[in-house]
Amino acid sequence: MIYLNCEVKSGLGEDTFWTWFEREFPGCSFEEPTILNDDDILIRYSTLGFLPVVGKQVAYCLELYPQMGDFFGLNQWDTVLQKVYQTARYATYRVVATPASIKDYSRFGSVNVIPIGVNTDLYRPMSDKRALRQKYNLPSHREIGIWIGTCHPMKGYDLLLRYAAEHPDIHWIVIWKWEKEALPMQGASNFIQIPQQQIAELINCADFFLSTNKLNSYFMAEWEAMACDIPFRILETTPREFYPSDHPRQDVFQYGWDRLSAKRQWENFLTARGVSW
Repeated sequence: MIYLNCEVKSGLGEDTFWTWFEREFPGCSFEEPTILNDDDILIRYSTLGFLPVVGKQVAYCLELYPQMGDFFGLNQWDTVLQKVYQTARYATYRVVATPASIKDYSRFGSVNVIPIGVNTDLYRPMSDKRALRQKYNLPSHREIGIWIGTCHPMKGYDLLLRYAAEHPDIHWIVIWKWEKEALPMQGASNFIQIPQQQIAELINCADFFLSTNKLNSYFMAEWEAMACDIPFRILETTPREFYPSDHPRQDVFQYGWDRLSAKRQWENFLTARGVSW
């Protein structure tokens, strides 16, 4: 049995890692087990803290709080970091999404890298940009940039505003994940809490994706944009783990961020540890 412990399985009805994993590995349970048999494993989101149950546990360390602490030099994330490090310290295994995170957890033991996995069937290049722009009432003869994020300081909304002011001829698509964190941008086409299919279409409406991420690792929205093969413009505040090529969709497959590659890596990881599903 594979037990999955997450903060939110799917907050907006989107197909997340958790819903995808449950579908690809049938028989998973979202319960907190009171006992783990020899062929069981618990995959626990690190921010939940360690679950004191004997057996094989994976600390799933996806959040970038260590990078945020290093970049901003603030202690406001110390409480959640204590839980993250507790999970990493006492779990049997540690899994991160990118090699850039290995250093943050290696002091607790070995660290495995398994990318989250992008739905490359949904996030893909779409051919008729003009029709898509008409669908969303976007200008057909202007350069369009797209930005996706929240008002969290690591997302770099301040850098978007600065870049937009320096390039007044660009029309912007701005997509906000949460209504409570939305700061609609004046003069832009703003979208809040929209379905994944619409996000993929809007990415394909744009001429480029503006990356204002202030951390070393890429966010999921950036990987999804790469899968759409859209050019990137990066406002760099810290060196990135790599820089997208002229065809970023190829990078998604090269780095194993497609879901098929991610599934194979999880299968290998679980099989090597005697887990049945």
